Amino acid sequence: MHTRTRRLARWFALPLEEVVAGVSLVVVVGAVLWGVLTRYLFPQPAAWTYEVATIGFAWLVFFGAAAGVRYRLHSDIDILVVSFSPRWQHLVAVFNFWLLAFFFAALCIFSVLHTLDAHKSLTIALNVPRSVIYAPLGIAALMMLARHIEAWFNRNDPDADGHEANIT
Repeated sequence: MHTRTRRLARWFALPLEEVVAGVSLVVVVGAVLWGVLTRYLFPQPAAWTYEVATIGFAWLVFFGAAAGVRYRLHSDIDILVVSFSPRWQHLVAVFNFWLLAFFFAALCIFSVLHTLDAHKSLTIALNVPRSVIYAPLGIAALMMLARHIEAWFNRNDPDADGHEANIT
């Protein structure tokens, strides 16, 4: 295996989605808790907690969704497809692969454009660019696309990370 391939494999093995989602969850809980405490304990509540919780929640949701793609936890309803012949099942799988790949790529492109546009305006309490709220969608969509492609190439590998979450 080439050095570049090994480096890429190590990069894909990192649990980036879970780390970002986990840190974001801690940020959301901490901000909400601090907001509640300052509201009842101090004469002036912390005004920034709502914005921090909103930003953390955006990162949590989209990176959690990316983790769902990585581990193939998003459900699919294949009751019709399993009744098809193996050839047609493969054709549906290829169609679904390209449909989702196109969706993730389009989501990434449009969210990056929106993020760049939102960078011009600032939040009220923290005075940071609003792009910090929209950036996780573009980054997570790119990660979803990469994990989707990775899952396709590893679909027959028994040692792969993912497992199917079918509803049949």
